Amino acid sequence: EHPRADGELTPGSNPAEPKDIVGWGREATESEVEQALQNAVNQAPVWFATPPQERAAILQRAAVLMEDQMQQLIGLLVREAGKTFSNAIAEVREAVDFLHYYAGQVRDDFDNETHRPLGPVVCISPWNFPLAIFTGQIAAALAAGNSVLAKPAEQTSLIAAQGIAILLEAGVPPGGVQVLPGRGATVGAQLAAAARERRGRCTGT
Repeated sequence: EHPRADGELTPGSNPAEPKDIVGWGREATESEVEQALQNAVNQAPVWFATPPQERAAILQRAAVLMEDQMQQLIGLLVREAGKTFSNAIAEVREAVDFLHYYAGQVRDDFDNETHRPLGPVVCISPWNFPLAIFTGQIAAALAAGNSVLAKPAEQTSLIAAQGIAILLEAGVPPGGVQVLPGRGATVGAQLAAAARERRGRCTGT
């Protein structure tokens, strides 16, 4: 089921077995998106002021947490995205690799004085790689010192929510990364049009 704009909870079902309800979610409202944009603007200088080595350490912790939660993530990928078990395992590993990679990019050779952030970054990710590409886009932006607003594909918002929960548990501040589930025509369009959004990262058409 696609999230609805009226705030009503809707079920997310297994594409292979529609009666299997994976979880429930709703679309972010217009006012919630606006508040999230303001939160990202407010948090941007705080996150950028965080030393690159500390940002890298947070991403490394997220990688460890993701590995610890691999079974739960595999279950979500299989049930919500219709992945095979082998594909789901590979996707979690790829997401972990992205976290390690971008942590390594800023840990030893990144200086806040010479590398300036873009500001709040919007990441819009696809349904077919709902954890790997979702994580890679966010990790790259966070590593460079940008606050992030993540808009996952509406078909796989539960997987995205778990990925964001891992980043927050690892130490990213709440305003540093936010997830805004919903349709591209509503939430995605509002994010893309926001004047304060300095950079967008999209995958797909």
